[in-house]
Amino acid sequence: ATPFLLQIPLETCIMGLRKMWALVLARGGGFLLVDAVDCSGKLVSTWSGPDPTCSGAGGPDAHYWPIGSTSDCHGWQATDPTGRQHDNSAKNIKCSSDGRSMTYDQYPGSLDCSGTGVAKAYHLDSCTQGIPPRLHDKAVDLSCCLTPSKPACTSNMTGAPRVVSSATTGAKVFRNGDLCDASPTPSQTPSSTLTV
Repeated sequence: ATPFLLQIPLETCIMGLRKMWALVLARGGGFLLVDAVDCSGKLVSTWSGPDPTCSGAGGPDAHYWPIGSTSDCHGWQATDPTGRQHDNSAKNIKCSSDGRSMTYDQYPGSLDCSGTGVAKAYHLDSCTQGIPPRLHDKAVDLSCCLTPSKPACTSNMTGAPRVVSSATTGAKVFRNGDLCDASPTPSQTPSSTLTV
């Protein structure tokens, strides 16, 4: 028999390894061998928690969402105090035309927007009961929705998406199923309200 030699371009092998090791890390693996994806860009921030008055909105706990592409899938993962890992993702993330709310489709249990999406919304002017019903949601800073070139957006809300929660640990963020690089250190300090 004649030996068969399969030639695969080196770049193809490297790209495959990046995705494989990013997935290993996302699933609790010990280390990352390759660079993760740069996910930095314009952001908006929201708050979710058990308080029906949303009194914690604007505090240290926040979700910094990427905006600018409704087709990208934004995934996030964290571990709760019982050790249970939670995977979520969202796509179709967009601001309302008046810049007072944002909507998206959330995919529970998925980091790549697979499965069935659930429509969700955050509003600047109100605290609304979320999904699941034990959560209440409020938009905190949507300054990049209407005024992406103003200082409130360019100075305070540009960088890598992230989830900051005192109720979870080990938060990781993904774009289209790929682990995001956590090294970009944006100045993510939400302003108190939208400034138009």
